Amino acid sequence: MKKQDKIDVLLKGIEETSICRCYFSYDQNYFYYYPNAVNDKFVLGQEEDDFLLDGYSIRRITHLKKVEIKDDKCHEINRLFGIAGQVAHPGIDISSWCSIFESLSQVDTYIQIEDAFNEQFAIGVVEKILKDRIYFRQFDANGVWDEDGLEIRYSQITSVSWGTRYAQYWKRYLESHA
Repeated sequence: MKKQDKIDVLLKGIEETSICRCYFSYDQNYFYYYPNAVNDKFVLGQEEDDFLLDGYSIRRITHLKKVEIKDDKCHEINRLFGIAGQVAHPGIDISSWCSIFESLSQVDTYIQIEDAFNEQFAIGVVEKILKDRIYFRQFDANGVWDEDGLEIRYSQITSVSWGTRYAQYWKRYLESHA
């Protein structure tokens, strides 16, 4: 699929509040998204999973192999029971990685950053934003904050997510045990 064709489908999904089936180069499975914003670099959307919206995600257009509008019974159920009515743009500027992380730094949430090509995942908070990378403070599976900051180059990032159930529960847990 050509880049502009992918963007056009995503724009139609935004206009019609439709679910899009997105295929990315780093995963053999597809993802369902309600797109919120798109440009020639990024797509911002809300992931839909079994009639639930699970936070927001930003992914690269260059990693998007194919996208199509999903028009089936699940789409009908999402409309009927108000899931599609929960779709809302979060106000994140997706012009560049810097603008993305600057916008996210204004939101009180934990961020998940993934490098799917190298199977790396980090969850935590951004400490410093630079032109080509961020410094990130993460915690491990036991909820222990890493003493050293993690340097993440923008070129390594396949997705940035926030507002997910996973991140929200970790935030609640860690803040109540601080």
